Amino acid sequence: FSSHMRCGYLARRGASKKQFFLKKRFTTSRPELGCEVSYVDTHTHIDMTLRKLKLPLDQFCEFAASHFPPSFDGCVQVSCTADAIVPTTKLIDKHEKVWASFGIHPHDAQDYTTDVENKISAMMSHPKCVAWGEIGLDYHYNHSDPEIQRKVFKRQLEMAIEHKKPIVVHTREAEEDTYEIMRNIVPPAWPIHVHCFTSSLELAMSLLERWPNLKIGFTGVITFKSAKDLHYTVQEVPLSRIVLETDAPFMAPVPHRGATCHSGFIPHIADRIAELKRINVKDVYNVTRENTKQLYG
Repeated sequence: FSSHMRCGYLARRGASKKQFFLKKRFTTSRPELGCEVSYVDTHTHIDMTLRKLKLPLDQFCEFAASHFPPSFDGCVQVSCTADAIVPTTKLIDKHEKVWASFGIHPHDAQDYTTDVENKISAMMSHPKCVAWGEIGLDYHYNHSDPEIQRKVFKRQLEMAIEHKKPIVVHTREAEEDTYEIMRNIVPPAWPIHVHCFTSSLELAMSLLERWPNLKIGFTGVITFKSAKDLHYTVQEVPLSRIVLETDAPFMAPVPHRGATCHSGFIPHIADRIAELKRINVKDVYNVTRENTKQLYG
């Protein structure tokens, strides 16, 4: 994540009227928060974000230029449904600062077929594919039968290991099954990103102890006043094991709670981590950036 992209075509001479209109339309939402230290949003869904905002995929560059602070230096676009593979591929092929992870979310485990697996496997050789995921278990909604979720989770863990890729894990109200399945399949040294962590401190510590290369991602949820247990978890998890993420378009941080989340909101999350840990926010940016490099290269 050390390369740089210039989304500068809006500033070029001869920009079309449409581009000028888009630039004007998007110039009021750039966050005032920021830091000269660059950051990477390690988990976002650009396709879902733009769709929620009723914007086409090809307007990402304009959107980023107007909504993300100068310290934004990249993101991992997570393709977690079969339908997201194509738009995700378009994003990483077009935008230098966008990398990708491919997998099937537990909500859609029932859609995991041999054909889908083959398509995801093919993407593992793409130079900008950094992981397999997000995959895991979600017993909150049970959009897919729990038994199917477990079967597909196991299979995708095996495939990630076969392809020698880091793993992005989603777990919600499935702590025991998530840990046991991972313990039985994933080698202790494997790089893992447990994203959007909202589970117990006990699970966090068990994961960190079992997998020394595992990182935990915290989202805008940590800015919610009601998330007191999670605040304590943030305080207890070492900064050396944390990565920054939004899980956009979901869970926008305070003061934007209820809005469509995006990578430009990372500074709010970084500030909250610094506040909870009582450290300088620059340390949050520097250490989490190094953690991201360790995890994804």
